[in-house]
Amino acid sequence: MTYYDLIGFVPGNPKTATSLPATPDLSRTALFLDFDGTLVEIAGRPDAVDVPSGVQDLLSALDERTGGAIAIVSGRRMADLEQYLPDFTGTLVGSHGAEWRTGGDRHVAEEARSETFAHLREVLRAWVAAHDGVLLEEKPAALVLHYRGAPQHQVACGRIMAALAEDTSGFTVRHSKMALELMPERICKRDAVEMLLDRWTGDRTPVAIGDDRPDEGMFAAVQERGGFAIRVGDEETCASYRIRSVADVHALLDCWLQEPEGASCRVG
Repeated sequence: MTYYDLIGFVPGNPKTATSLPATPDLSRTALFLDFDGTLVEIAGRPDAVDVPSGVQDLLSALDERTGGAIAIVSGRRMADLEQYLPDFTGTLVGSHGAEWRTGGDRHVAEEARSETFAHLREVLRAWVAAHDGVLLEEKPAALVLHYRGAPQHQVACGRIMAALAEDTSGFTVRHSKMALELMPERICKRDAVEMLLDRWTGDRTPVAIGDDRPDEGMFAAVQERGGFAIRVGDEETCASYRIRSVADVHALLDCWLQEPEGASCRVG
């Protein structure tokens, strides 16, 4: 089974940024937003991200207007999300769904405490020490090799991660921009979104916005439930719509807050 089979990816023919969906009724919307590449620009290092002024106010307003039916669904660690969005009190999903903060509940996947995961972490720590420029990001239940600062090691990163996944039952490698992530096969953004939709009450239209391959699972989930998805950037996607940039995402969300249901929003 391929990764796209797992998330339900079906390549589509997305509309352009000049043909975005009409402003939804936010009180009847469930909103799922990726973080890096969607709410903030991708940085050279995971710890170098800059959150633009106004983003937290924007998220707080959306949280209020949706009645709490908004979630940041990210590959980042929960600790990172809480650091960068300290004023956001809504639902956070970290590590693609391995970590949760919703209401007063917190959850971390059981793999985080396994001997298998501890062994994988030690192997990659040693491997990275011998490959200058490659960064190992350690999450509670996943391990990421970032080669943005050492593109000459891209092939080597792929080989070590593929070998570890092949030798470790229940783990898989997922690709993102200039990074490879070794994580539990059962965890994905699609399942995270479906779980929240099952929890949230009311007849809501689900909407997802993201920019990377792992977000395709979110897109498939919301579209199968009668909602729509927006892909940031120009890569192949199953999302119904496409938008150009992080700045355009901010402008679109702000338009949804300002304009009445059914109004058109043009950005970019």
